[in-house]
Amino acid sequence: MSNLTQNFANPNSQPLTIGDYSIRQDEDGRYCLNDLHKASGNDQKHFPAYFLRNQQTKDLISLIESENYDMQICISKKQAVNTVKGKGKEQGTYVVKELVYAYAMWISAKFHLQVIRAYDAMVMQFRVKARQAISPEQQALLHEIVARRSKGERKIFAEMWARHNRHFKIPRYAELLEIHFPEAVHYLETMELKAKIVEPKQDLIAQDHQ
Repeated sequence: MSNLTQNFANPNSQPLTIGDYSIRQDEDGRYCLNDLHKASGNDQKHFPAYFLRNQQTKDLISLIESENYDMQICISKKQAVNTVKGKGKEQGTYVVKELVYAYAMWISAKFHLQVIRAYDAMVMQFRVKARQAISPEQQALLHEIVARRSKGERKIFAEMWARHNRHFKIPRYAELLEIHFPEAVHYLETMELKAKIVEPKQDLIAQDHQ
């Protein structure tokens, strides 16, 4: 799967916006405490480092990470806290959603309520967007997958689109809902094709060269 396909198939979450600040996320979806600190008023006594040194915070982190622990493969699925150093704009301390709420509560009841409402608004926006049809760029990506896999065979091309539309119960692929786009990418990439690509016969190739 190409990088372009991966980017569209795994879209980043809607940005969490608090006031004039957009809270950055790392590649695993954790939120930047440094941005939250700025959004809260940038008071020195509320530095993220002070919050993370708090014993109650440490206990919460341990509990979150113990629940994420998979005993079958014996590795942590996702750390609750991720510190990024020396990467320019990406640097900062990133935490899971539960710690975002805990940090906001630690600062003040007012900021805690502000964060809760901002997160609820973000989720609502995502749900509304998810009911929209896929974008022209996403349509083009699905078309590229079908064209690549069918290799010019019209029967395969038609089969893939017919099965895709039937699978998602839509009259044409442009009406696919955005929420189903990652599934559509996977479905088309892994579809076991019934029609076969016709290879040119060797004797006909030989005749053409005589």
